[in-house]
Amino acid sequence: MVRGGERLGRWIEANPIVILTLAALLTVASIHYAQTITMETEIETFVDADSRLYVEFSHLYNDRFGTQSIVVLVEGDSVTTPGSLKAMERLTRQMEAVDYVLGTVSLAEMVMEVEAEATGIRRVPDSQARIDEILEELERTNPAALKAILPDRRHTIIPIDLPTYIPMASLEAILPEARSAVAMADFPAGADTIVTGEIALGDEIEREMNASMTNLLLISGLLMIVALILVFRHVSLPLLPLPVVFLGIIWTFGMMGFLQVPLTMVSMAAFPILIGIGIDYAIQFQNRIEEEFQRGGSISKAAIETVARIAPAVLIALIITGAGFFSLFSSSVPMVRDFGLLCLIGIIMCYLSSLFVGVTVIHLMERGRNERNSRNGAVRKERRSPITPIIVSYVSLILSRWRAVLGAAVLLSLVGLYADTHVPIETDLYEFIPQDLPPLIQFRHLHDIFGGEDRLNIIVQGDVVDPSTLRWMDQFGEYVVGSRDQVHGASSLATLVKGYHGGTIPHERSEVVAVLEELPEQAKYQYVDGHDTAQIILDIGDAFKNLGQVGVERLMNEVDKDLQWFEHPPGISVTQTGDMVVMNTVIGALTTGRIRMTLLGLVLIFSILLLIYRDLGKAVLPVLPMFMVIGWMGGVMYISGMTYNPMTATLGALILGVGSEYAILTMERFYEEKEKTEDAMEALSIATGSIGAAIFASGLTTIFGFSALIASPFPMTSSFGTITVLSVIFALFATFTVFPVLLIRLEYWRRHKAVAIFRGSNLLPFMLIRRFKE
Repeated sequence: MVRGGERLGRWIEANPIVILTLAALLTVASIHYAQTITMETEIETFVDADSRLYVEFSHLYNDRFGTQSIVVLVEGDSVTTPGSLKAMERLTRQMEAVDYVLGTVSLAEMVMEVEAEATGIRRVPDSQARIDEILEELERTNPAALKAILPDRRHTIIPIDLPTYIPMASLEAILPEARSAVAMADFPAGADTIVTGEIALGDEIEREMNASMTNLLLISGLLMIVALILVFRHVSLPLLPLPVVFLGIIWTFGMMGFLQVPLTMVSMAAFPILIGIGIDYAIQFQNRIEEEFQRGGSISKAAIETVARIAPAVLIALIITGAGFFSLFSSSVPMVRDFGLLCLIGIIMCYLSSLFVGVTVIHLMERGRNERNSRNGAVRKERRSPITPIIVSYVSLILSRWRAVLGAAVLLSLVGLYADTHVPIETDLYEFIPQDLPPLIQFRHLHDIFGGEDRLNIIVQGDVVDPSTLRWMDQFGEYVVGSRDQVHGASSLATLVKGYHGGTIPHERSEVVAVLEELPEQAKYQYVDGHDTAQIILDIGDAFKNLGQVGVERLMNEVDKDLQWFEHPPGISVTQTGDMVVMNTVIGALTTGRIRMTLLGLVLIFSILLLIYRDLGKAVLPVLPMFMVIGWMGGVMYISGMTYNPMTATLGALILGVGSEYAILTMERFYEEKEKTEDAMEALSIATGSIGAAIFASGLTTIFGFSALIASPFPMTSSFGTITVLSVIFALFATFTVFPVLLIRLEYWRRHKAVAIFRGSNLLPFMLIRRFKE
């Protein structure tokens, strides 16, 4: 590998114009393709498009029955006055004329319906006394429907229903149109309006994600500058790694657009991570050039030697880091796999940027400076990082107390691994959103008044207009509500038909068809599609908040058992699906798959190292300290009360990928120095003195880069930032504490083993002779 690296180094040294021209062309192309990146928050980011879960959700439920709503909340002292009801009627009439709007439900519509039955004129009464009389009648005859939109006389809602298949561009146009319609409806004083609901919340989340990513990159860059000035100022160009890594990030954006990798709530956190990891590559190359140049000779020779020695070592570290990210591909959640793919693309781009552009720029700038110094007679001063002697002394101290260090590290790791099994899992999706986001505050205000709207959806296929099928749906709904405390209500095609047929189900199929033909489309949309597909909706309130992910999963399993036990008519099939089923499955996959991803990462890294080094000791050494770090982090999360979420579930793979790099670079330099001396302690001292400052600098800049995530307004990203910062600190600590002990003990064990074999081989002839004489 060294010979190949030397040839590459000579090519880089000889072709700076070619390299910089290609880099410029790649940058221009990247800027072009970066503009094609799409932001995705749809179901495809959570569920594989070819999975049974997706097919059932998308084609059985979403395409036929899926609805979403823009909700207008009206509150105050005047929500039931004639003026307010007339404003509601103006609002609903305007919105029902908008494309894709399925219909609206409002208090005004209910009042006008009763008025039409009584007087033959469909209007909002001008008398408050008449309105109060109608509301009292509705409380007697249809209390559930009235309470759903008028829980008290100070609050009411107007849901504007839309199909879930609506194109995003159309949805983005309807939301401002709804806000405009509310303003034009001219609600009277004392009736305040808020446009809220999941659509309004989702729109604001997407805007916040875009702004957040820009801010995170800016903060990350500023923190990097501080870190480089603090710990990398012993080199000539201490801030050069930053533009080099940002060039790699630009190329990463370009590859995202070219490969059509979407940006999601999880993957947007990859960029500060890539800055933190990628800057390490630039630092390692620059630090080695500086070291080689200070030994004497030309900058060209220093550049060639750097590429020959560092390019293979950093490439191995990249492969190992990539193996950690590759383990994320085992996740069943597409956005986690996209996060892993984005990280893989990013570290490759940052490596190429550091190797070709970084080395070329340093070579050109130092050569120009050398020529000026030669003309002026100036002598280049040798520089050394002030942190170097501290690191060397610290490692020496650790090695003198290696038993206590290793014992404490192992014990804390084992305790942490056990504590990790008791770290809770955050399943409330709204906890992942900025808590001070106005639409979220409004959305929660809506929930506080009207309660949760979580549902379990059961799709019924077959001859759904047959009276026997309707009776089964009706009886099943009553059974589930009566037997499951968590199910608060059930509605279906059967309840819809009963409501329009005097409270009974017709005896003949033709009568059912006749009733359906008389029903308005808005009423039928959620319950029937043609004559072969219908839906049962089970109201489970605010299930995720009250039951948690495990409780919701248990309830879904119980409902599945009920469906099997409560035998349906011949020719009928039933499927449980819907938003709740999908989100519960996804949350479970995100949070419980972390152990599998971590174990896969361990196996991949060990296998790759074994393949590269063909040495069991070298394959195991870099993995052991990082495995300990995983245990330490489990203990910290348990003690501090942290929780796992969809992003922190990737923590194990991240620690393995990032932390192993420090150990590999240290090990590579140790064995490089060991080729020059037989004394393992001396080799370790030289290695830590040479590369320790660079590892510390890259570790600190990585920590600063990850710290930008803490500033994210998204709690999920912020907590991920906190945990990753602690993880990198522990990884850095393990590299200078646990790893040197393991490295030296392995060499001592090998030496004693070699001595024992040598002695045994020398004594063997004498033992054979003695045995022969006996």
